Amino acid sequence: MRANQDEAVDALVNRNKDIYVSWESVRDQSPSEYIERGYLDADDDIRLRTVAECCNCFGAGYKGFQGSGAKHKFEEDTDIKRLKFYPNGEWDNRLTSDGNRFTEFHINSEENDKYAWSRLTELNQKIALFSHEKISSTKYEAIFKGLYHVNKVESLKNKKVTYDRISKIMPTYYPKNVIAPKVIAEAYDKEGYMVAHFYDVEVLDVFKQKYEDEYEYIWNK
Repeated sequence: MRANQDEAVDALVNRNKDIYVSWESVRDQSPSEYIERGYLDADDDIRLRTVAECCNCFGAGYKGFQGSGAKHKFEEDTDIKRLKFYPNGEWDNRLTSDGNRFTEFHINSEENDKYAWSRLTELNQKIALFSHEKISSTKYEAIFKGLYHVNKVESLKNKKVTYDRISKIMPTYYPKNVIAPKVIAEAYDKEGYMVAHFYDVEVLDVFKQKYEDEYEYIWNK
């Protein structure tokens, strides 16, 4: 009898552990953590679940969303995309192993030319990229890869829209209808792009320790 009771207790504890781990996993994937931090860093292996969550890191405030991406709500020259880099119907997109370049390619030449012309001449040239990756037989995640810019020369040469990574780090944003904390400082790269803004001194200190003198910091009064 005692043995059966112990087994029942162990089963309950293990079940609760599973529930706890699952809940933690969901919580860790929330955009809120990164919005409060003030930036996304591709080196941090950031994994989200949906396109809505990807866009919400940049202030979209979506509760639901259909599609593979959307326009950035704050950086008007940037689109947000979650792309598949595995066999995907008529699209054959590729991401290099180091993450520094990716291509978009439609196997139908007419459709490919139409999209390439649109991207190179009309659409935004910058892409905030999330890679849609299969983690298990039933689970997919969107992994942040950084900010990319269209390489027109390589795109025309290879007849595939080609992008080069210009930053592994991007600032996150609170939705416009939310009163955000005061920004105490901002970090800029050598090209003048703001890669991060900070609401907390400790977060800023951690960032500066990691990157030392790689970025320029501007304090807000």
